Amino acid sequence: MAELSGKWQSDSIEAFEAFFQQYQGLVFKTAYLMTGSREEAEDVLQEVFMIVWKSRHTFNPMKGKLSTWLHRITVNYCISKRRKKQPALVSLEEARAEGFDLPGTKKTELPEESLVSNWEGERLIKAMNSLNSKHHSVLVLKYFNDLSYDEIAQVLGIPLGTVKSRINQAIKSLREQLSIQQREVAI
Repeated sequence: MAELSGKWQSDSIEAFEAFFQQYQGLVFKTAYLMTGSREEAEDVLQEVFMIVWKSRHTFNPMKGKLSTWLHRITVNYCISKRRKKQPALVSLEEARAEGFDLPGTKKTELPEESLVSNWEGERLIKAMNSLNSKHHSVLVLKYFNDLSYDEIAQVLGIPLGTVKSRINQAIKSLREQLSIQQREVAI
């Protein structure tokens, strides 16, 4: 990969195309989970790779992994877009149709288990979409992209303690939102 990154950094279109093919899934998945829309995620994918091409000379493999750098650009771009516009809700069916397995949901054989699982997944997505950008992004990186706390700190450019704090606050907020949703259903 070091050879590939070196080639695309020195203006090789062919190497950049190979780089795009290798990393487009990572960028699209993160963008989709951050924006809640396939169309917006496709736009973000294009914009992020335009940014990557223009700033290719700023990547330094000695400072961190390429995937961390890509996550950082993607998350920052999505947060910027989110500030300008209210995010669309992602339904569980849409997320699964895009091939994303969601935490707390599983594919089951029994229809009643599937119904409960879908309902819980919808509640989770609705609760996540109610979070602010700071909390939303740490949860996407941690639980949907399986990044470590250290990697999240690098991606977001924040201290490790802040990552842990934001995740704890986000989980607390999610619990509160899910509790409110549960009470609304009970009424």
